[in-house]
Formats: sequence, structure tokens, C-alpha cells
Amino acid sequence: MAGDTEHPTDRLTRSATLPPGTPAATLQTLARQEDAGLRAAVAQHPNTPPALLEALAATEPGAVLSNPALPLLRLAHPRLLLDTPRATLLALIGCPAAPDWLRRHALSHPDAGVVAAVASHPDLTPAQLAALARHPAWQVRSRVAARPDLRDDTLRALAADRDYGVRMYVAARPDLPPGVQAQLQQDASVFVRQVLARRAP
Repeated sequence: MAGDTEHPTDRLTRSATLPPGTPAATLQTLARQEDAGLRAAVAQHPNTPPALLEALAATEPGAVLSNPALPLLRLAHPRLLLDTPRATLLALIGCPAAPDWLRRHALSHPDAGVVAAVASHPDLTPAQLAALARHPAWQVRSRVAARPDLRDDTLRALAADRDYGVRMYVAARPDLPPGVQAQLQQDASVFVRQVLARRAP
């Protein structure tokens, strides 16, 4: 009977675990399903074509970045995931698993919003943070000023930032060294001094 015939993709749709040999054409079909778990499974599958990975990165960034074939795919396609739309790039950067090559791309991006997004990533090096603390966009420097893992020299530089908004982020920190705290108590901006006075002891 026609009703007893099950298409192979029907079985796959009910399971978020896809067989290793699933062909690319089937993965293309499954990626159009509404089930988020299934789309994530496609994003993690080593047979998923590069163009489909880029399309899935907007909604399944963590799954795409955990695809075991991604290092090999990047050898064949060096710009893979780097030229995606801004919203997709922000989703990828926002993943804790964002790899070093993606972070380095974001750090040199001409869009200050992209740089600000990566400035919050937990795996940036002290040298990268020191460079970001000198970025021309105050939004980027503010993201750095809010981080809990700054070296004292970077923190002192941000406490003397030309933009009072950045200095307000520094003043709100609960871990200010005495010298930085004394410096901000004499700040020219009343807003910075108010934030410093209200911060938690």
C-alpha cells in the first residue's frame, strides 16, 4: 500500500543523529526542515557542502563550528565563513567555541560592531586586549573595560581614556586597584565620579 511506504528522509527527520554516509543531496533536503535539532545535525555532518554550512551558520553557529570536516573544508575554501552576512558573522563570533582564526578575522574587521562583539570573547590574549583598548571606536574600548580579566596596565590606560563613557565602565568595576580608584575620584566627568561612588564595595 502507498501509505506503508516510508521515504528514507522520513526516518532521518525523526532522529537528530544522521548516518555518516548521508549524501550531500539528502543533507540539502533535511536542512530545509523546520526541526532545529535536525538542522543542527546537518550543520555538524562532515558531508555537508560548504555553501550549505554558510547558510546554516546564521541559525546553527555552534553546530557549524563543531563540524569535524571544517578544518579540511577551510583548506579548500580559505574564505569559508569569513564573508558571510554581518548577522551570521556576529552569531559565529558569539559562540564560546569560536576558533582563533575566526577571532583574528573579527579583530581586524572594518565594522566596529563586529570588533566589539569579539572583544567580549573569553579567550582573547592580553596582547589582543591591550590592542583593543586602543581601538578608535569607544564601543570596542568599553567592551574591553567591562572585562574581568584585564592586566593592570590595560586597566590604567582605559581609566585615562579620552571618552568618559569608557571611563564609566572602568569606574563600575568592583576590582579597581587603589591607584586607579584614586585617579577616577579626580575624573573631570561628574558621571564617572557618580558611577565610582555608587559601585559595590
